[in-house]
Amino acid sequence: MAETNEGCPILEQLGDRVEGEVSPSACAFITKQTEFGAMRSDTPEAREARVRLYGTVFAADGTLAESGSAAPVRGRADIENNLRTLLGAFPTFRFTPVKIVVNGDAVFYEAANEATINGQMVRYPAVYRVVLENGEVTEGRRYHDRTEWFRPIEKEALRQLFAGVADNCPRQGPAFTGPGLTAPVTDPKCHLAYLGRLSGAMTDVRLTADQAAAGPRTKFQEYRGTVRAKGRTIDFGMIVGTEPGMVRYYFDTLPLNYDDAEMGALFTKLLTGSAPPAR
Repeated sequence: MAETNEGCPILEQLGDRVEGEVSPSACAFITKQTEFGAMRSDTPEAREARVRLYGTVFAADGTLAESGSAAPVRGRADIENNLRTLLGAFPTFRFTPVKIVVNGDAVFYEAANEATINGQMVRYPAVYRVVLENGEVTEGRRYHDRTEWFRPIEKEALRQLFAGVADNCPRQGPAFTGPGLTAPVTDPKCHLAYLGRLSGAMTDVRLTADQAAAGPRTKFQEYRGTVRAKGRTIDFGMIVGTEPGMVRYYFDTLPLNYDDAEMGALFTKLLTGSAPPAR
């Protein structure tokens, strides 16, 4: 469990979901991040209040990046605009904390995300990895599978890197889960098949260990760098989370399944078709 103190009330609410020693800087981030995840944004006024709160999470020159492909968004104003676009596309987006592990100025915030997209509820896990300075995020990354956003839009046409990989996995072993899986799998043969699909989707892999955090039960290790996929070299990253008897992978399959032009077409569909009329 995290070290609790009267100066960080959010720790009482989160209990054993927080591991590691929580500094005042980490407390400020965890508090705002948790508040942001629970906020509503179904009206323009509510969305703007949510955007403003999110802006205060970041330093004026902070950065925010996805786990794959796109260059980081730089500066508080552009980060706010990025979120404004996201919430405009699916205003029902929210999340709840699952596990938070702190290592000094690095925080790994695992969350259960959900949003209604094209009339369908979409749920997917994410890890938000941040580096802090004086309570503000100087470097943030989102690790989640954006392919899930397009499931209600593309339906059967959606490209799925791990389709069928867990269809016949009866053997027992250490459990693992990750993008493309709806439940943990325990068959070691299927675990190897899953990793084989991932490695087969990329070449010229240049990933190195970056930030890490470990608590009494949970460890997060980040890997960042570049890979070559769909005919181009992209910034890419993944997080491996471990706990007794379980390995969890967090990364984005979208740039592994689609090239830049195809991704642009998907986002056009998302931004123009999933949001209800503005009120």
